[in-house]
Amino acid sequence: MPELPEVETVRRLLEATVRGRTIRAVRLSGLELREPIPRNLPRRLKGLRLVAARRLGKYLLLELDGGLTLLSHLGMSGRWLFHPRTPADDSPHVHARILFIDGSELWYQDTRRFGLLRLVATSRLGRDPRLSGLGPDPVAKPPTGPLLRAMAEGARIAIKDFLLDQRRLAGIGNIYASEILHRAGVDPRTPAGRVAADRWDAIARETGAVLAEAIERSGTTFSMYRTVWNEPGGYGEQLRVYDRPGEPCRVCGTAIRRIVQGARSTFYCPACQPPATRARRRAPPRRSSRARSRGRGGPSNRRA
Repeated sequence: MPELPEVETVRRLLEATVRGRTIRAVRLSGLELREPIPRNLPRRLKGLRLVAARRLGKYLLLELDGGLTLLSHLGMSGRWLFHPRTPADDSPHVHARILFIDGSELWYQDTRRFGLLRLVATSRLGRDPRLSGLGPDPVAKPPTGPLLRAMAEGARIAIKDFLLDQRRLAGIGNIYASEILHRAGVDPRTPAGRVAADRWDAIARETGAVLAEAIERSGTTFSMYRTVWNEPGGYGEQLRVYDRPGEPCRVCGTAIRRIVQGARSTFYCPACQPPATRARRRAPPRRSSRARSRGRGGPSNRRA
């Protein structure tokens, strides 16, 4: 599933390519996504101008004039694809075609149809059930160690599940939670309420660093995610632990392990991320600044 860096990449590219364009027509496939696409969407969008592309967590907010916003979630396999002119060949699984008056087109393609398209009054976005329960966005409002520690006080769930809870932080998913915890030296099984203060500081710091680096490289592609130009993300080669079971840790050389938490795969280094009792006796090995600057990695397109 595309996570915050992938959705932010799409947002930035939409802001650069379709902002200011006026909609001439909208064509729908007639098939349902996570919920039915409103049948009156073409009528309501016709003649409106796209004024901004915003984001909250994993949700895209395409703001239109007239006080309306097109709410979009990419689900498992959704893509927004921009075409400067009408393509010669049709593509499968395109469920919404937005045609602009200048001849360009924006397509929403979704093979598995777990995505979302819904029109919402901009003034009511804060009360929309998809958005109202989300926690702060860690890019728009970077978390601090003390804040995260206070949020986790008394929590018994594993720290990995804590980071995945969209009610606490909006946008972090399985890939980046694993990467953040490795860089922070925290065992993903540690109960969130037992994480030490200095480790919360590290988690807050690495959250910002990992997300920023992933956004800079247009996110991570394993199979279906693409930018609006139909290009894969390039962060996969930088991943330290995710989807690398049995391969050597890029910091210490120990074999990466895979476990299952909450029906999701978790990847970690047992040496760099020791259990909490061991972590108090021995600090995890840290990568030098010179090593951090070197791009090491493997393939960016392995299947998740």
